Amino acid sequence: MLEKRPLIRARILVKAYPQPSKAYGETVCVAAVSEDGKDMLRLYPIRYRRLDRAAQFDRYDLVELRVSTPKDDYRPESRHVDEDSIRVIERSTQLGDASKVKLWQSHIAPSLDALHQDNKLGRRSLGIIKPDPGSLKFFCKPVAEADTDDREISAALTQQSALFEAPLTPLRHPEYLFGYRFKSGGSAHQHIIHDWEVQATWFNYKHRYGPAALDRLKQQYAEIIPTRNLHFILGTMKAHPHTFIVIGLLRSSIDPEESQRQGQLF
Repeated sequence: MLEKRPLIRARILVKAYPQPSKAYGETVCVAAVSEDGKDMLRLYPIRYRRLDRAAQFDRYDLVELRVSTPKDDYRPESRHVDEDSIRVIERSTQLGDASKVKLWQSHIAPSLDALHQDNKLGRRSLGIIKPDPGSLKFFCKPVAEADTDDREISAALTQQSALFEAPLTPLRHPEYLFGYRFKSGGSAHQHIIHDWEVQATWFNYKHRYGPAALDRLKQQYAEIIPTRNLHFILGTMKAHPHTFIVIGLLRSSIDPEESQRQGQLF
């Protein structure tokens, strides 16, 4: 049973790659931040491809929606969404880089180990980290060569359409998994990127560049994106509430840490 659903406003940070759900059909999980920037939020279930076009949101769009705290999800940031209430209030084109960074800057953890400690002490399940300078190494590998956990998280399985609704065009199965090896607080880590953006980029590059697509994508993620103050959004899964995965990438022309030191964002 769900609590009364209040109306809130939030800025979208990232959409996860769509996954099948027996109860809802194809859904996505969204990481967002409250309009005032105080709270990170996990919004689900959202049947994104079934939303009216006017309600389909992009990164940093300001949306209004009704939510409640799910009784079976103990992660404090999780909110159950009434998807019929979703309304885009303002598109991201209205925000400059400084305003975007100000939304999420306060949620940066000192390191991934610190984020795990916050999870252990207070069940924190969403956070942002900056990889140690010079430590990033981008990699890709065919899905068939991935370990079981990464395949289960990343693969969009056979399309399951909700009863009485027209079937969606099946999503293409991911061919590659993309990720980074990096250090955070001096500790070494390796994470697959589990967001919609990187897979959409891959399929777009295949269409545009053909055989050169993989080299182009490696150039973008290994050389260009790391120069733009790259930060990772990490979150845990409901079934594994103590395991963090990279659910999205944040980048900006502004260094959040340097801007905070200089007082430019505030």
